[in-house]
Order: sequence, then C-alpha cells, then structure tokens
Amino acid sequence: MFSILYLILLNYTGKYLISGYIMDILNELPERRFDELDDMLAFISIYDDENRTRAYFEMLESNRDDIKGKVCLEAGCGFGLISEHLARLGAKKVYAVEMNPHLYDIAKQRLASYNNVQVIQSDILDFRPPEKIDVLVHELFGQLLYDEDIFTLDRLRFEPGLVLPEKAVLMGGCMDSAGLVDESVTPEVLSKLNGALVSGLFDDEDIELLFPVLSWEFGKSTFQTTCDISAHPGDVLYLGLQILHRDNVICQAGICSNWSCVWTPRIGDRFELSFQPGIRGTNSCFKWITDKR
Repeated sequence: MFSILYLILLNYTGKYLISGYIMDILNELPERRFDELDDMLAFISIYDDENRTRAYFEMLESNRDDIKGKVCLEAGCGFGLISEHLARLGAKKVYAVEMNPHLYDIAKQRLASYNNVQVIQSDILDFRPPEKIDVLVHELFGQLLYDEDIFTLDRLRFEPGLVLPEKAVLMGGCMDSAGLVDESVTPEVLSKLNGALVSGLFDDEDIELLFPVLSWEFGKSTFQTTCDISAHPGDVLYLGLQILHRDNVICQAGICSNWSCVWTPRIGDRFELSFQPGIRGTNSCFKWITDKR
C-alpha cells in the first residue's frame, strides 16, 4: 500500500515513478517546454511496464499475416518501439506519427535504419496519409479508459482497415476496506476521499475485476454510463482497465503497471461516470446517485 505522501507524488503533474524512483521536473520552465518534457517522461514509465510491452508485441505477432506486406501506422509512436516491431514483422510501410518534438527526434534516430519506416511529426488528428492505412496500432487509453486520448480515434482524417487493439473495457469491483487500510491510508483518510477517484491508492496486484462499467470499440465510443453495483458487497469501489484483442484480455490494470486501479469510498449502489472530450484529453465526471435531495 502507498502512503498519502507517496500517493500525492505519484499523481502530481510532472512526476513519474520509474522502478521505485520519482522523476520530477523541479525548476520553472516555459509552459510549452514543460508540457513537452512532461509528455516525454510519461513514455519512460510506459516502456518500463514490461508486461504491457510484451502484450503488445504478442498481439502484433498474432496478426503477422495482416501486417506483412501492408501499410501500417502507429498513432503516438513515442520512442518508436511498436513501429520498429511492425517493420521487423515485414510491413511494407510504417508511418510512425508523433506530435511531441522530443519524442519525434528520439523515434527518428531509433528508426533511421529501417527503409520501410517514415517518422512524421504531427498530431494524429491532422495527419492525412498519402495512401490507405491497412493497420493502425495505438495505445491511447487512460486509467479510466476515456480519460486520455482514445476519443481521438473517432476523429481521424482517414479510415484504417484494422485497428489494434480493437476493444477495451473499464471494469469494476467492490471490496471491504478492512483488508486495505493501513497506518497511512487509515479509515479516516479514506472517508475524506468520498466522491474522488484516486489511482494508486492501494496495491492492485491480484485484484479481481468483476463487472463491466464502460466499453470502447473503434467507431463505437460511449462517453457515459450509469452503473448499478447493488449486487456487489463492499465499502470501496475500484475501477480497472482491460484491453482486449479478439475478445481475449491481453493486458489489464494490476498486471500491466502502466494502468493502476482507481479507488473511491462507496456511498451508494449506483453511480454515474461520464467524459467530456476536450482539445486534448478529457474531463472525467463521477458522482454517486443517492436518494438525498
């Protein structure tokens, strides 16, 4: 379990936990440069999740026949690991699209030796490929499924043939806080978090995701839901992401550290969860439905 100070550090803008160490931008920077470096540091934590990287590579290899000889695109390529794997699997052409200038430079250096890869600095929403995209690979999920950039796939200027992964579900569960609280996250502390969705509050290893809350499929986004949990006992609600390929879970919160479970004290049997897409990312709205007026 995490202490409250540890929790604050994990969730404070500009700080990332990498193999037990906090990376923190300490000095004042121009806003644009801070955002660019902040975004770059986020990718280090993403790639530090070996389970997530392995799951994506296995997904690509299971689609080798759909990739070989085809035109592929990675949306938000970061350091270019996925694009490199697409190239190695025999893609005819790989468009590695990345908006962040620092990540673009890193990816361009990494992929320079691959004649079938073109690294492009662009927002994926602005990119118009010069040819049909057979396979699009992405990892735009947030811990609450829609709370980062997955909605951008609904606004592309092109129509990909195959999208990988093609499905994800925000799952939920309930449990008794007695087995979770400790000397740092006490019952008193937990009670103060009513109405707040907090990631990393408790250890989420071996947490069982029990029921679906909200799903995503390419072209079938659903930005809001009302969920009834009256059949599930427990005074704490938790939410966790599952990413699927061909209806098989390839990665999920608690196994892939890139996505931790999200926790909140339970104060009712029904809740609403909705997302409002912005220019980049989304606003997450959560509330319990009670009889109180």
